[in-house]
Amino acid sequence: MNARSLGHSLSALALLICSQLAFAQKFAIVADKLYTMASGPQGQAGVVLLDGGKIAAIHPGNSAPAGYTVMHAVYVTPGLIDAKTTAGISGAYNIPADQDEDEQTDPNTADVRALDSFNPREMLLQYINTYGITTVQAAPGITNPIAGQAGIFKTVGPKTVGPTVDELALKPVSAIVFNLGESPKAFYGGKNKAPTTRMMTAAIIREGLLAAQAYQKKWTEWNAGEKKDPAKQPARDLKLEAIGLALRGDVPAIFNAYRADDIDTAIRLAQEFKLKLILSSVTEGYLEAALIQQSGAAALVGPTLQRLESLETINASLENAGILAQAGIPVALMTGFEGYVPKNRVLLFEAGVAAANGLGFEGALRAATIAAAKILGIADRVGSLEPGKDADVVLYDGDPFEYTSHVTAVLVNGKLSYQRE
Repeated sequence: MNARSLGHSLSALALLICSQLAFAQKFAIVADKLYTMASGPQGQAGVVLLDGGKIAAIHPGNSAPAGYTVMHAVYVTPGLIDAKTTAGISGAYNIPADQDEDEQTDPNTADVRALDSFNPREMLLQYINTYGITTVQAAPGITNPIAGQAGIFKTVGPKTVGPTVDELALKPVSAIVFNLGESPKAFYGGKNKAPTTRMMTAAIIREGLLAAQAYQKKWTEWNAGEKKDPAKQPARDLKLEAIGLALRGDVPAIFNAYRADDIDTAIRLAQEFKLKLILSSVTEGYLEAALIQQSGAAALVGPTLQRLESLETINASLENAGILAQAGIPVALMTGFEGYVPKNRVLLFEAGVAAANGLGFEGALRAATIAAAKILGIADRVGSLEPGKDADVVLYDGDPFEYTSHVTAVLVNGKLSYQRE
């Protein structure tokens, strides 16, 4: 399907369901197999009650109370969470006009925010929502050693027409993103500009962190003083302020690394500056499982079906996520960036392959729901079906990870965002 056809299909879908999106209805979702991903048994018959955009209650059995719009499904799960993607800042047409994931002008773009590029009307958000993805962490791309600030967003807004990015945002700034490996040196090396080696990539990151430390010290001293001389007030620096968020532990530092040696470098830098480390991609993570576990880092793994197209990905394994999870490492699944139309891998499919290659059904579902929510710091809102949480729910006509099954309906914040014809 080309981008134009995709756009027409999704526009028609939006028209079909817009009347239902306009109101947060009271739904009773009856499941033959309910996976709440909360504590307690999974895969039993159950009913999820949605009211006012929140989960009101969970009941065993298959009896829906009066006063609710009843929906039935074979399987029901929480909304899926793509832990790192460019959906929303990288568009379906794959032309310069809709590509905003990489600010390729400076190796240090810590001051840029995914929030300021995120397009709440991007058709890719609608596309992945039809496969059950209700929340994404959108992150700057992989070119710059210090790439910028990620953000966490819902894939569907509260309004039928004209949602704003602020309405979709769960966390406007969720992490500071760093990149190691081939991409930074390949891009800037081609321009005869640093970095041209992994050594310089790490040095640029280290210099940025040291400069941010010095910047924080200046402001600490200023704030501790009497502030009588405005001439001595430090000048603001948005890059250093952003890096300071990671230094203080206000947000995690996401290091994108594919090869084992780059994973080692990420851990070394994180320990040097006492950063809350999250690794992403981690293609050769299974080779470093013990070290990652000892470091305390979480891993955003993926994509499972990564192509073996370079020295960075030649050792990719379908079993990577399973091996890391078995080693006791907190694991979530991510789709990253793709250069082909429609521009996005589908998390549901990636999870299915990971499930079949060591992660298991519940392990894969956990990595795409509650584990991702915990790693990203949003488990109070999403990731499991529990009273008080956002009513993000996915309905299926069979095992979610079987290729013959379909998503039959998706609800975000208690509103029907997709329903299979």
